Amino acid sequence: MLKEQDLIKLLTEAKDAYYNTDTPLLSDAEFDRLEDELRALNPGSTYFSVVGAAADGSGKITHVEPMLSMGKAKSPQDVFKWLDKLAMPRDTKWTMQPKIDGLSASCYYSGGVLQYVATRGDGTVGQDVTSISDFITDIPQSISEKEHDIEIRGELYLPKDTVYDTQGRPLRNNCVGLVNRKENREDLKYVRFVCYQTARWNPSDSEAGIIDWLTNAGFHTVEYFNIGSRGDIESFYNQYLETYRDKWLYETDGLILTVDDNTIHEEIDSRWVVDHHHHYAIAIKPPAAAKKTKLTGVDWQVSRQGALVPVALFESVQLGGANLSRASLHNYAFVESMALQLGDELLIERANDVIPYVKENLSSKGRDGDLFFTDLAPGQCPVCQSEVKTEGVHLKCTNTECPERKIQTILYWVKESGMEQIAEATIRQLFEQKIISNVSDLYRVQTENLVGLEGFAEKKISNFFQQIDKVRQMTAPELISKLGIPLVQQKALKKLGIKSMEEFLHFEDDSYVAGQNIIAWKNNEDNMSFLDNLLEVVELKEVEVLESRGQVCMTGKGPLGRKELQKIIESRGYEFSSSVTKSTSILLCEDPEGNSSKLQKARKNGIQLVSYKDFLSQED
Repeated sequence: MLKEQDLIKLLTEAKDAYYNTDTPLLSDAEFDRLEDELRALNPGSTYFSVVGAAADGSGKITHVEPMLSMGKAKSPQDVFKWLDKLAMPRDTKWTMQPKIDGLSASCYYSGGVLQYVATRGDGTVGQDVTSISDFITDIPQSISEKEHDIEIRGELYLPKDTVYDTQGRPLRNNCVGLVNRKENREDLKYVRFVCYQTARWNPSDSEAGIIDWLTNAGFHTVEYFNIGSRGDIESFYNQYLETYRDKWLYETDGLILTVDDNTIHEEIDSRWVVDHHHHYAIAIKPPAAAKKTKLTGVDWQVSRQGALVPVALFESVQLGGANLSRASLHNYAFVESMALQLGDELLIERANDVIPYVKENLSSKGRDGDLFFTDLAPGQCPVCQSEVKTEGVHLKCTNTECPERKIQTILYWVKESGMEQIAEATIRQLFEQKIISNVSDLYRVQTENLVGLEGFAEKKISNFFQQIDKVRQMTAPELISKLGIPLVQQKALKKLGIKSMEEFLHFEDDSYVAGQNIIAWKNNEDNMSFLDNLLEVVELKEVEVLESRGQVCMTGKGPLGRKELQKIIESRGYEFSSSVTKSTSILLCEDPEGNSSKLQKARKNGIQLVSYKDFLSQED
């Protein structure tokens, strides 16, 4: 069993890969198993309060309402236990929808005009991907609803029947890759945006009514089904397994059951803490589809930390309409535990119909332990042929000068810095031409280095320097958050009181996991050398520090859009909070004399209730 810190590190890396890349590190089933393992070790871990992963790029959008995750059930029986917990009246109506597997996103409209498109990110802050609306026909630039600001939520996905090239290869699960692509963005025309929810303003008191409204407004919508009893739930779940999940043109990883009457959602949530998911809906996960095949090899890929990430190569199998011949093996310890050898019979699953993974090695039973893994364990790095060693769950390349480690480190910086239009192929080309060998070299590239290179026309050269120049200046927290220290983003730095590079360099507080990670990172000489080189080319600017007047939360309908109100709150020296906590000083509402559950809770906790009208009329 892994230690708590190792589990958090592995799960955090897996989350980042799932939300921000098109190459997942873990299957859903393996991810859930490791989360259960962490929960058994420390059910109060701060890891469980984080939804999704921090958004990539410099363009960040704060959602008007948090885009939370879903509570999970593995069978109709688990759903029935959840229903017993809710204790809803017998005549309660429910809405059942497919849980589409793609990239969660939201489109915000004000005055009927599209303001932005954002990914879910960590649930509170997402990546600004508004530019994709120029290519995706399901995202209209304007809508007929002009009176209310509205956020349309849904999923970016690639239909199962999408054909991409002359060989007829399907794009399938590369939706994230297309959205994040820097070049050749015309391929985004294959991406669809399917809608299932609204925020900021609801056009109906029922979830089914909202989907009907979205359909009538011209949006591409998800199918839904009316559910009236437990028998209906079990019957429809079986129909889903037998028919619908193969019939639907989008990949799914289950079904979502929601209390149809959304006017009581807030009351339901008020019964429990809402930090990771709402309590008025639940996701029912399907069992994974599986097939047998034969292992033909293992491909070891090198990460920026030097970890050798194994990928199983096997005889092609068809699962859920997809042709599969590769699946992640996660890490060295997992491969070793599977006792893999060439020619072994494997059981391959598509967890929740989406991510393929190796479920079981059917050939390993009764095998002599001394023979395990002898054919497949690399004795040296597959890229630089340096010595490898075991470290935790990983087999690692010991050479810090390994070319692939360097390339992956540069790619990580480019991604974290939001350097759009600088593609992986560009970085590899510059590295191979010896124009760059590390991150700081990016800032030293001159025009004459690029002139004459294949593919570098005048426009591409101009774009390259525009991307570099926009991140030549940054605050210390902005720089530190791009270093790749696990769990260390700007929110964590603010909590730890780190506002300058000096405070970072002298930080020694190990009270929190993020602090422990900072200390461990600084104790590595190569990391500190990497930072020193960065500081030679990046100009640090001061963090504007305003003494907070307290934390403000909002509920109910305000006179302005949430984003506008949040700006006003922060401009007056308050901190904005998306939920009511013990730290909340003021709860803005339509009527301080109201009797909603949230207002009652605020009064009970001594939180001041202020109307939007009074707050906005106050002088700074």
